[in-house]
Amino acid sequence: MEKTLKTAPPESSFFNLGTLFLIITLVCLVGSSSWAGDFLQQQAFKTDQPTSSALMDITRAGDRLVAVGGHGLAIYSDDNGRSWSQASVPVRTTLTGVCFPTPDNGWAIGHETVLLHSRDRGTTWEKVFDGQKVNKIMITAMQAIVDDLRRQLEAAPETGKSELKFRLEDAEVNLRGFIDTQKEGPIQPLLDINFATPETGLLVGAFGIIMHTTDGGGNWTPLLDRINNPMGYHFYGLARTRDKVFIFGEAGGMHSSDSRELKWQALESPYPGSFFNALGDPSGTLVAGFGLRGNLVISWNDGADWQHLQLGQGAALTGGTLLSGQRFALVGMAGVIYLGSTVKPGIQPVKTGFPACMAAAEAADGSLILVGLRGVKKIDLNSEKDKEVN
Repeated sequence: MEKTLKTAPPESSFFNLGTLFLIITLVCLVGSSSWAGDFLQQQAFKTDQPTSSALMDITRAGDRLVAVGGHGLAIYSDDNGRSWSQASVPVRTTLTGVCFPTPDNGWAIGHETVLLHSRDRGTTWEKVFDGQKVNKIMITAMQAIVDDLRRQLEAAPETGKSELKFRLEDAEVNLRGFIDTQKEGPIQPLLDINFATPETGLLVGAFGIIMHTTDGGGNWTPLLDRINNPMGYHFYGLARTRDKVFIFGEAGGMHSSDSRELKWQALESPYPGSFFNALGDPSGTLVAGFGLRGNLVISWNDGADWQHLQLGQGAALTGGTLLSGQRFALVGMAGVIYLGSTVKPGIQPVKTGFPACMAAAEAADGSLILVGLRGVKKIDLNSEKDKEVN
């Protein structure tokens, strides 16, 4: 049975914010190749007010906070979010995600399939690749899958040809899609990145992009043959638990893999809409996917059982983070934080007064730093529920 978490009635602005989020998502998935080429060759704008600019993601690099967002903006704070400095970034395309497997080495992803690397805690960034290179890699990988299926079909007995024909048709459709994308230019966004160790990482993106590294980002290999995605649906979020890796995406897409094999199986989703992000506990069994209209699919036992909650505000959920004390937080467009335990069911809302929130991270002092379309906000979760720190 589906459950609904009751909170305060939604305000009229929530619809507009939800609509704005969908517009931003659509802009992520279409674009001009000429604009992309310009953005990929230009340094990020310098701004006097980085904390008032649109930001898409935030993470910790040791005790430092690092956030990324529109027009190549990357900022960092060494005083738990009280003050911020702007990083040097070689591109002007929107950055959608950031992670640091170690305090010094970090990765950022964005539009035009851009991947950036930092070796100095997010102070400066260098471009690793963009869509011009990735498009060629994906075409080569998909062509290999098509060629292999053709060989299998030719050698198969008549009784085994039917399924192979369907798989070949799907693969050929995906191949044509990547070829068309190559003609249009580097327009596909990367949407999530996650490292299990400093050496092994995954990234996912629009139209089913999925790539893997085992050498600390020196080389990235497509894993198109490890997951069944015949329609080329977008992959929005990665979530790691102690033993598994989950991928959440468009049209209720949920996939699970053993963390060692990296071969995903489709899961039956209790929700048919899109998941915009995901959260997992790498030391435990909590995993969650969340997205449109406040829909949350969550499991506290590594996906053995799932609960589908529609959080009462009805606005999109866009980000989540683990907290100290076996807790987690979810944030979204409605300006409400939802707090829960990583080890037992239960979620409670905390109103923040910071709508259009995209992501959150816990600072070293225990405060929660929110980022979104309105910039940055620091709040104290240990004070009264509605008290604002800044």
